[in-house]
Amino acid sequence: MTELESGLLTWSEGLADWQRDVLRRLALGETLTSAELRGYADAAIAAELAKEAAWYQRPDAGEGADFAPLDTMHLRATVAGADPVTIEKILHVEGANNLAPGTALEFVPAGLTIVAGLNGTGKSGYTRILKQLAVSRGAERVLANAFHPDVAPKAVVTYAVGGLTGQEHTWEDGAARTETPLQRVRVFDSRAAAVQLSGSTDVAYVPPALQVIADYSQTLQGIASIISQDLNQVELQKREWPELSRDDGLAIFDHLGEAESLDALHATVVLTEDEVVELDGIPAQLGALAASDPAALAVQARGRATQLTTLAGKAEVIAAKITPEAIEASIGLRDGLDSAQAAAEEAAKLVQADGAPENVGGDAWKEMWNAAKAYVEADGSHIFPALDADAVCPLCQQTLDAVAGERFRDYAAFMSSEAQAALVIARSLRIADLAQFGDLPIEDLADAGTLELVAVYDEGLGSRLRTLHERAVALRDSLAGVGQVEPDDEDDPLHQGLADVAAALRAHAQAETDKADVLAATGDTAAAATRLKERQDALSLRQDIAAKKVEIGAQHDRVIREQRLRAALRACDTSSASRKSTQLAQDYVAKVCDRFAVEAQALGLDRVPVELVFDGTSRGVSKIKVALKNAPSDISVASVLSEGEQRVAAIAGFFADLAESGDTSTLVFDDPVSSLDDEYRAKVARRLLEEAESRQVLVFSHDFTFIQYLYEVKDDLDLEKAAAGLPTVLDINYLHINRGPSGAGLVTTDQQWRHVPLREQIGRLKSRIQAVRPLHSSGDMVAYEKEARDIAGAIRETWEMFVEQVLLNRVVSRHERGVHTQRLAAVVDLDAQDIARVDLGMRLESRFMTGHAAPTTDSSAPQGPDWLAAELDAIDTFRGEVHRRRS
Repeated sequence: MTELESGLLTWSEGLADWQRDVLRRLALGETLTSAELRGYADAAIAAELAKEAAWYQRPDAGEGADFAPLDTMHLRATVAGADPVTIEKILHVEGANNLAPGTALEFVPAGLTIVAGLNGTGKSGYTRILKQLAVSRGAERVLANAFHPDVAPKAVVTYAVGGLTGQEHTWEDGAARTETPLQRVRVFDSRAAAVQLSGSTDVAYVPPALQVIADYSQTLQGIASIISQDLNQVELQKREWPELSRDDGLAIFDHLGEAESLDALHATVVLTEDEVVELDGIPAQLGALAASDPAALAVQARGRATQLTTLAGKAEVIAAKITPEAIEASIGLRDGLDSAQAAAEEAAKLVQADGAPENVGGDAWKEMWNAAKAYVEADGSHIFPALDADAVCPLCQQTLDAVAGERFRDYAAFMSSEAQAALVIARSLRIADLAQFGDLPIEDLADAGTLELVAVYDEGLGSRLRTLHERAVALRDSLAGVGQVEPDDEDDPLHQGLADVAAALRAHAQAETDKADVLAATGDTAAAATRLKERQDALSLRQDIAAKKVEIGAQHDRVIREQRLRAALRACDTSSASRKSTQLAQDYVAKVCDRFAVEAQALGLDRVPVELVFDGTSRGVSKIKVALKNAPSDISVASVLSEGEQRVAAIAGFFADLAESGDTSTLVFDDPVSSLDDEYRAKVARRLLEEAESRQVLVFSHDFTFIQYLYEVKDDLDLEKAAAGLPTVLDINYLHINRGPSGAGLVTTDQQWRHVPLREQIGRLKSRIQAVRPLHSSGDMVAYEKEARDIAGAIRETWEMFVEQVLLNRVVSRHERGVHTQRLAAVVDLDAQDIARVDLGMRLESRFMTGHAAPTTDSSAPQGPDWLAAELDAIDTFRGEVHRRRS
């Protein structure tokens, strides 16, 4: 076991069971679905709910899920399963850039493949498709064909993972990106080069142990999002009873969720028959005592204190719901529902196929679907929809045919889709939010008796309360509707105004209470009346609390659940994973940084002081950046290095990412040597060929000088390996693409570059001759002449290749810088007959090829296919004779 793996295992032992199970599944390479994330969120919540608390009614814990912790075996599985990903084929279906529909590139699984072509022949179109599926520093969207903008770009990539070949993935622009092994493929192009230098970037390849932590952090965020939605729903279930939050009720409502509140709630019992009779008789007793002025005034003061206290509580409840933060949250829930509705409608289009009933996917249709589901599954022995061979429609009980069954499958997928689930959540949150607004006692603020009571103490306060009520009604209605919510008055915030009114009301209530106490002390009658009024208030309060005991108990439990949800949310915090990732990654990233120094030197970047440095870890993902040695941190690399040096530094950083990874999946390079001089080009060519010995490397380029370097460097590497007694470098695979009437990206052998071996060139020309025979046989001489003259020209070029590659033994080759004098030994066998045969062949082809004007008296028709074949056979025969002669 590696140090990284043992560190990960030791750290995981301190985590909850469900968290260790997440780590295990991620280590095995599993992709967790939204339903599985929901399950882990439930487990995190259940773990918190199981802790001791003062529940009014303890929730049902349900059956706990079976979790298995991460262990050494799972990490080994990750390593053993890291077979390289190689690209087998890119099939352009339609719509991407100006690539021809149906055109394809097929690659050999090992070594280096060159895809060459002039500007505008489709190279970047192919790499942009790969960038949608692989990983690149510089994200880039595939543009639609400018001449067919309504066609969504689409392509199919066939790939292999180790020995498992023929796997396919279909990419379509606009579709949600899915996780595939192709994301282990890395792409380098000009955009990636720019990002590599612009600032901190993620370490591209990481060991499995670090990747598990990074994936774990991302998974925790997904689970936290689900718990946050649950928390939001619980918060929106909050209810308050301002009229009960007084006197003995304070022990309950001031401590909801605590043992003190639970004890007080349980202590509140229904009035006995005697107490009911006593309560009913108190008004008459108060009336009798009211004959004494002090007693009457004491009762009135106590009653007004209760009214003012209740009104203050209602104002405070309203103020808490209309703070700027609460209003913003409410608007967010309304907009969230609109967005979820739009997404669900878009998803519904997928099931609105030709012939489908109107309004499929709409609200009424969903009600019908859910009703059918409830009907079918009522007995507990059936599921809906049934999709087996004998399935029947729940309405008509007729057997479903294949088409209907497939449609039911589509409907079931739609109803269980992410968009539909998000809509259900968004709608429930919105409904709960509106219910909270509906419960607000806003109308109680404007009751005539209330305003008259407040005006008795402060006429200005009564007027202010009336104005605040009108503003509260307007705000509630606008939040409940679909129109624009007007911003609150910053100079006179509504929530603050209500809070100020509540404070004033409580002050007046306290004054009335004090007044009642003073009056009670003036005589026995007044004291008796005060005690009687207190008894009436206590019995009435107890009666009202007892009547709402279940609802209050639910609110008590809601507070506990809210606390537990917040604790579950804290369990999803990623800071612990980030700290562990930082701790484990520092040594690894140090190796990446050291590797950058090696790569920079190998690529000739030793004239400028650049280095790769560790730049911290965020959410479990390590960061690195290219920096200037011994320079202030605010000086960018791009401001000091030349354009060519920047490109080489970016390539060095790209290769440094691969350090210690153990992943040998495909690398893709799009014009990697742009802006480089010849010295850098040769070094980059060597580095790519060295890398191609251990993985598939794809190079897209229009730079034929660089391609020449690739072949020259390969020859040098072959010699070096031969001298060391090692196998030679794998052959370079060459694909040439061009533009045709249907678009770009067409693979062609008619315009092959000069590195094609002579034997292969002769074979391709033989195929071309066979292809034009039908034109000659049918008498279509116009079309045949055009093709025949082009083939004649190609035969003449083949003679030139024969002279260069065979007769002169490649002593001197066009575009090559070296003269291979050691090959002269094989050239001494040439004689006059050899020279004459070459001269004759080239002269004959020149008469019939395009580009050589014939005399006006020469009206000879082009030679037939047999003549062309004979001329080609002459080269092939000559080639064989020379090879036999020299062997």
